[in-house]
Amino acid sequence: MSDFIRSEIVGAKIVEWYSCIIARSVDQAIHLQAEIKDMLNKMEESDQILAYYSLVEYRFNMMMDQTTDREAGDEMFNRIDPIVKSSMDNLLHYYYYFISGQHEFLQEHYRSAIKLFRKAERLLEYVKDDAEEAEFHYYMGSSLYRINQYVFASSYLEDAIVTFKRLQYTEKTIFSYNLLAGLFSETDNYEKANDILQENLVSARNYPVAEVIVLRMLGINEYRYKNYSAARGYYEKVLEKMGTETNPLITKTKYNLALTLFKLNEMETAVIFLKEGLQEAKYFNMTEFIANCSILKSLYVDENHYLIDRSLQMLKDHDLHFEIEEMADELAIYFEKQKRTDLSLKYLREAYSSKKNLLKLGVD
Repeated sequence: MSDFIRSEIVGAKIVEWYSCIIARSVDQAIHLQAEIKDMLNKMEESDQILAYYSLVEYRFNMMMDQTTDREAGDEMFNRIDPIVKSSMDNLLHYYYYFISGQHEFLQEHYRSAIKLFRKAERLLEYVKDDAEEAEFHYYMGSSLYRINQYVFASSYLEDAIVTFKRLQYTEKTIFSYNLLAGLFSETDNYEKANDILQENLVSARNYPVAEVIVLRMLGINEYRYKNYSAARGYYEKVLEKMGTETNPLITKTKYNLALTLFKLNEMETAVIFLKEGLQEAKYFNMTEFIANCSILKSLYVDENHYLIDRSLQMLKDHDLHFEIEEMADELAIYFEKQKRTDLSLKYLREAYSSKKNLLKLGVD
């Protein structure tokens, strides 16, 4: 009698593990990972199951770390690519395209992410799990939101919300509503966004990660409404709740808080948070926030217009047109208040150009 574990048994356990990741059942997911690692050491040879494991392990690390390692991810996808291409397993193909898309999404490559998600969408019929389908809708909606395709984004997000609610995946429902609120905020419907977020905050009371994400979005909504004091309060709550841990969300919030403090003319405190945010953005290799922090530094600290344009070019080089539009709008408003009409018009044109590029990306 063979001592090897059959590959299909390990495969079923990997599917169970993946379901826990989608449900954000963290403790159970950690336990299953350890169990599966032990099973892999005793499993009969199967490159296909190892490919499944590599993909789901990568998705597990995304959940645990809230970020990804670009080089490690690229190496993994390149390694399993020949296995996936030679396989007739449609579900493996789906996982490959979907998780590759998530990898691109977290690297802020939204155009690439959407292309991969579209390939995954053609294989959704082979996914026999409602939670997995809702997870796909959530990520597709998130990506479309980042390129200003609001109508399509809201449709995907609403589909995700319906399913997550039915399955009682509370944290996933909160994340989806949070993005929907962001969409309303982007389109100047601040009251609707606030209503959604306040309800979301109540639902998030027992979910620490979800709670700070909602608090940050409340701050962003108040900032867009030009209620800077309220925005500051929400950002400070995020930092207070997250403490001294190192996390990309803290980095983003420090940038948001610095920008808000500059608006409130609290320059010394703003500079402190800006320096911390820039240092952490470099540590996490967060292109968007390296550029944004550099622009704020150039604007409020160094008055270096050359560095502003260089930072905007950095965003262009990474196809971050959504971020260029937002930052160019900020710059146009700033220079308008400074009575620098030439520079204000320059950055208004930059914002308009980025919006056009976003529309092109949306139909690519």
